[in-house]
Amino acid sequence: MNKQTPTRRRVLMAALALSFVLIASGPAADAKNWFITPEEAAMAPAAQADPLQGGEHFAIGREDVEVGPIIQVEKPRMGVPQNSPMEIVVKFVPRSHPVDLRTLEVELVKFINIDITDRVVEYTTEHGIQLKEANIPLGAHRVRIALADITGAVSVREFLFEVL
Repeated sequence: MNKQTPTRRRVLMAALALSFVLIASGPAADAKNWFITPEEAAMAPAAQADPLQGGEHFAIGREDVEVGPIIQVEKPRMGVPQNSPMEIVVKFVPRSHPVDLRTLEVELVKFINIDITDRVVEYTTEHGIQLKEANIPLGAHRVRIALADITGAVSVREFLFEVL
């Protein structure tokens, strides 16, 4: 009999649940009304480094995270739980060259990251992202935004917020 660790079992159950949701909802699933869908919020969280093991996660070949445009998250305020729907305001401030919106990547950070860039493109300008009423399920959510300027200098900003 194959014994699974509790963590592995949770990951497998989350993957099965997501597969069922994707199959049941089909390609016409209405993710447009959600910044983060309830199914995505229920997925397994990203792995955290275990300080007792001395390990720390890193990305091979990752660019310096602060050489491109400045990414300022104004709303939601980190550390202040919010209600949904909520306003999302992120400002892009060029350092020395204009922002290249073609490089924008917005991800929900999970065990397997989820690209949600398509959901914010229509609310994005070279000055930032502004969504007046973003539907977001209850819980804590980690979002990563990556953006480069026209020379290819990249910045990455990760923020964590909570929905009541």
